[in-house]
Amino acid sequence: MDGTDLIARAFAAFRDDVASPPPLTLRGGNAVDGYERAEPYDPAIDAPGDVYFETFAFWGLGYLDARSWRHYLPRLIEYALRRPEDPAMVVEALVRSLRPPDRYPPRLGSLSAGQEGVVREFLEWLALGDLTTDLQLDARQALEEWWLPDPRSRPGPEAIAAMRAEPVTYKEVGGGGYRLTVPITFSGSGVRDIPEESRRVETWGGYLCGDADTVVAINVKPLAFRSFRDTVQHAERLFLDEGKHARELSVSGARRGFRIDGLTEGDSPTEPRHLTLVVAAIRADILTLTIRTWPRDDVQRAVDRIVASFRLIEPAESPHSQGGSVGYS
Repeated sequence: MDGTDLIARAFAAFRDDVASPPPLTLRGGNAVDGYERAEPYDPAIDAPGDVYFETFAFWGLGYLDARSWRHYLPRLIEYALRRPEDPAMVVEALVRSLRPPDRYPPRLGSLSAGQEGVVREFLEWLALGDLTTDLQLDARQALEEWWLPDPRSRPGPEAIAAMRAEPVTYKEVGGGGYRLTVPITFSGSGVRDIPEESRRVETWGGYLCGDADTVVAINVKPLAFRSFRDTVQHAERLFLDEGKHARELSVSGARRGFRIDGLTEGDSPTEPRHLTLVVAAIRADILTLTIRTWPRDDVQRAVDRIVASFRLIEPAESPHSQGGSVGYS
């Protein structure tokens, strides 16, 4: 297989994607992996080249939205054909991004037929080339899973619809002063104390409605640290203005509750996430339930069920109840 010809066809197939700057750069994805804010595209700093890819691709590639991922694909294919020794595991990260399961919103599913043909030829070049055994194996598995005829792990539209419509079984979780239900497939962190922030937190994570990665969290703080009103005002700053919906909410066992729904910043500017946030007060504590997921109708129905299950239980003695006064203004 002629590598030069494959590179030319890759750039032709992805011409429109290469022509515009990526909404999220590899440098930005690398920052997100380090729990930092992604800086916008800078034509000087983000000029693609071997050093750039070897610095940022391994950790950054997995966070890219579909448009940004397509922007880099032909350049990364060119790198792989020129640098088969892969000194910084750039090719390994690229092949990993070409294997299922697809993310949501989809990346693998965003390619045109011509772009898929280029990717398939590239993976065949890796699978048949003189590379490391592990990389050859990964390329072969990617081909069998997604890119060859009758792939074993590529769901069609009907399979995706059936997966999303499959009934969800829920379990009750939580301790201390709260209870709620989450899907049984969600894994939990357990309660973690963060003394320097005067709070404790518990989280659960998994997929809602088949493919919408979701994080549910409960944060507990003393009311003496921040009032109910200040907590709500602080929470509202997490939301983008477009489509934000805020209202009072009756939460079982709470003296007062408030709910906010809307979009919040995601890893990429083109992929805002959906955030539901419930603030509730009980005795000397204020609890915040947050559900970070994707804006989709079926997912929203599942979120509403989790919110409806959220209830507060007066503990025998709150760890924050000794001393001081509390306020609900």
